Amino acid sequence: MRVPRLIPVITLALATAVALSGQGQRGGDTGGGNSGNTGNTGGGRGNTGQSQQNQGGLNNNTRQNDPFGGQQNDPFGAQARPLYLNGRVVTNDGLPPSEPVVVQRVCVGNTFPEGYTDSKGRFSFRVGGDATLLTRDASVSGAGISQGSLMSGGAYTAVGVRQVGMGRFDLSACVLRAELSGYRSDDLQLGMYSVMENNDVGTIVLHRLEGLLGDVVSALTLQAPKAALKAYQNGLREMRKRKPNYKKAVTQYTKAVGEYPEFAAAWAAMGDAKLAVEDAAGAKEAYSKAVDADPKYLKPYEPLIKMAVDQSDWTGLETWGSAYLELNPNAGNVRFLTAVAALNSGKPEKAEEMVLAMQAGEDSKRYPQSYQIMGMIHEQRAEFEKAAGQYRSFIGATNEPESQNVQSVKRKLHEWQMLGVIQASE
Repeated sequence: MRVPRLIPVITLALATAVALSGQGQRGGDTGGGNSGNTGNTGGGRGNTGQSQQNQGGLNNNTRQNDPFGGQQNDPFGAQARPLYLNGRVVTNDGLPPSEPVVVQRVCVGNTFPEGYTDSKGRFSFRVGGDATLLTRDASVSGAGISQGSLMSGGAYTAVGVRQVGMGRFDLSACVLRAELSGYRSDDLQLGMYSVMENNDVGTIVLHRLEGLLGDVVSALTLQAPKAALKAYQNGLREMRKRKPNYKKAVTQYTKAVGEYPEFAAAWAAMGDAKLAVEDAAGAKEAYSKAVDADPKYLKPYEPLIKMAVDQSDWTGLETWGSAYLELNPNAGNVRFLTAVAALNSGKPEKAEEMVLAMQAGEDSKRYPQSYQIMGMIHEQRAEFEKAAGQYRSFIGATNEPESQNVQSVKRKLHEWQMLGVIQASE
């Protein structure tokens, strides 16, 4: 019996591919989506399950009893000041990150990259204001949402913002986290903010992952000639600006690798900048050159995995995922994605290896679709009782019992019982 393709699972795979660097030791989050980096400090809520698309009526921006009528359709437009948030990112030794770090806002299952840190780890961004960052990341749900969609009849929208008064907004459905290879980010809970105040949200702490075999910083950077290093640093400074000129950054990184072709960090940074200008092919080439130059350097693997998920490139996903797991064995979401890729590539034994490793620890609880993958493997082998056991575990572990995916599995189990190929569950 040929196993069906994992179309429902890929929906989750897309949601879980957002902040790959934070996988490994996580505390508290049971969702499978959006990178799963959860330190949950200060009562933070990861709320990172499957993407909830088009919640709250994204295009319904007119409020009842609005004294300004249609003029208030855009709360951050010409009729009001924009809402800015600022804060700081540090590693657990108290130092700022050694390179620009993307600060992400995670709200009601959707993830939005909002901006980069500067050389001192500081960040400041207008909520939902950087359209370039929103569109550069293929893992973002709801990318390109207009400012007007931030308000929807006093309820939370899919971008997690609710207006509670003139110039006041409730972001308590959101957390902030930072993305840096080899580190797990704490979640920083957001709350009420005013456009008239200096909204310092606090500090996001990055914790180095245990069991890491790859390098957070490429050793080849220390060998870079002065001219290459200067161009690389110029590119980083450009990326750290509030309004980065990504094309200018690409020019600087091109100079750096021209001087020093083995400059893995510059190749990876060039990939980031090319993604920002929507040059996916150029970004993939740059990241690949970074891996070729320094196979132990973690950073370029993560966007390569993200792009493979977005393109349903199963061969690429399996290749990059397997290589990443050798460097970061605790990356549960990458193990899940690699299992998806292996099953869709016709390699059930590889998929089984991945899932068994997940079930040996806590990762199967964070990614209940792993039970579904194992059920499909047993179904392919006509081991229907074993498949049914895995499918029932999936149904029991999922946090979306009414989803189309779960209902489809329930119908399958019912049909098998009617056909007599499995026993009815107790």
